[in-house]
Amino acid sequence: MTRQRSHDPAGRATDREVGVVAAVLVAGSEKAAAHRLGLSHSTVKHHLANARYKVGAATTAQLVWILAPRLPDPEGVQTDD
Repeated sequence: MTRQRSHDPAGRATDREVGVVAAVLVAGSEKAAAHRLGLSHSTVKHHLANARYKVGAATTAQLVWILAPRLPDPEGVQTDD
């Protein structure tokens, strides 16, 4: 399900894009997130670029800040480390 709410920038990103952002945060890099999600690195980069555009973020750090209300709680998330 895609959330589209013009008054809420975080709502402009799709659930998949939010999931990719969360995976990058947990995995620590785009490449590690791609491996974890079973996607190519270019697909992860594509999702991040689309999300940045939709929410008006210039950087991935801004994207994370804007999407923070939609990101899952990192407590208890298992990493491969």
